[in-house]
Amino acid sequence: MGELRKRVITGICLAPIVALLFFFLPPRWFFAFLLIVALLGINELAVMVKAGPRCLLLFLAFAGAVPLYFGVAGLYLPALLLLAVIYMLIKIFLGEGKRETANSDIFLGIMVLIFGSIFIMLPLFYIYKLKEIRNVLPLFFLFALWASDTSAYFAGKTFGRTPLVPRISPKKTVEGLLGAIIGSMIIIVASHTLMGITFRGSLITGCVIGLLGQLGDILESLGKRLSETKDSSSLIPGHGGILDRIDSFIFTAPFLYYFLAGIR
Repeated sequence: MGELRKRVITGICLAPIVALLFFFLPPRWFFAFLLIVALLGINELAVMVKAGPRCLLLFLAFAGAVPLYFGVAGLYLPALLLLAVIYMLIKIFLGEGKRETANSDIFLGIMVLIFGSIFIMLPLFYIYKLKEIRNVLPLFFLFALWASDTSAYFAGKTFGRTPLVPRISPKKTVEGLLGAIIGSMIIIVASHTLMGITFRGSLITGCVIGLLGQLGDILESLGKRLSETKDSSSLIPGHGGILDRIDSFIFTAPFLYYFLAGIR
């Protein structure tokens, strides 16, 4: 089966299920669903960097997200204390054995802790916060990113001539980036009334989501290039892994939350 056909079939099967989960799940179950997604993503990250005992790394990455949430709430002292405790746990549990191996394991543990907390857990946390503002927001946010990714893919395939970041992702083009912006703008503008934003605000929001979504994708491409992997995993046929699907959340989810929270 061709890669494009596999991609389309998987998208058609999964899109309605994910959309229903985003819209109909009550807050506590939605939070649990996002935690499962985060767990899968952090596991992929640990595999990519060839880290040591993954169960511990997963725990530390989840624990590392907690002080970030305290920091967002303005509780800086508890955040610093928790970070200190987590660092000591890394030293204790990953610092056993030969010194060279211990130093390597500590470094990889810190990498998974930092990147798992900031680039996986925190964006998903902001998606949960969007649901607190308005129940439909996570759904329209998801639609905008799907439209952005799809438009970027087909615009790049059809019109792509100008490389965007050839050293990081040779297949990305300026034309694909423009397609991503147009795709997200169409969805945000079409749903701006339901999202509670003005028409002018929807134009800006759609444009920024398209740009930031591609930036997150480029960041993940850089990680895959450094770890010498093509996809984060093969969990989703035709689409790669969880990280390949949620990389566009990294910058877009915090932006949309603070933008909408600021105009309430």
